[in-house]
Amino acid sequence: MRYLATLFLVILLSVNASAQNSPMARFIEGIDYQILETPVKTLKKDKIEVTEAFSYICGHCFTFESPLNKWKKTLADDVAFVKLPVIFRDNMNHYARIMYTAEALGVADQVNKLVFRAIHIEKKRIRNANKVAPLFESAGIPAEKFEKIYKSFGIDSQVRQASVRTRAMKITGTPQIVVDGRYTVSVPRKGGHPQMLKIVDFLVDKIRSERK
Repeated sequence: MRYLATLFLVILLSVNASAQNSPMARFIEGIDYQILETPVKTLKKDKIEVTEAFSYICGHCFTFESPLNKWKKTLADDVAFVKLPVIFRDNMNHYARIMYTAEALGVADQVNKLVFRAIHIEKKRIRNANKVAPLFESAGIPAEKFEKIYKSFGIDSQVRQASVRTRAMKITGTPQIVVDGRYTVSVPRKGGHPQMLKIVDFLVDKIRSERK
């Protein structure tokens, strides 16, 4: 009888351990990630959308950029990565314009690196279009072409949308990641950026399994 009780306890502990180590039970809602009360419409309807809320003037976003770019290379074809330049106040509109202008001109990767470097390594103040134009020239874009797109109606619309999405996604700090317009992940106290990306991977797998 004692043998059977011991055997049952061993089996129970084994089952509990397996459940805790299961990929689908690794992270906990309300602790590792939050659910948005009102889901936000995604921009890439046919994909699992992963949105990074960031700011060029955020030091943590600067240090996150390198591991994030490596992680992005591991994403499957059914995942779409989107960068959201957060707008908490009016003077952040300029930095959102930079990103959307770079995307419109097809030089987003080059300009992202140049802007982060200028602000956080070279300690430059690039608070207006004239200060940013040389960075675009370094990426092969003439100043006149940059200024035309930077001041265009299309960029105005994207900046307004970024402001709306910042509020709708309940962004409280950067970097922050929103998965499928439903789940939001902040940098955890333990594990930092690597742990944050593991949580995002977990949520992507969760959504993928739900769609099967």
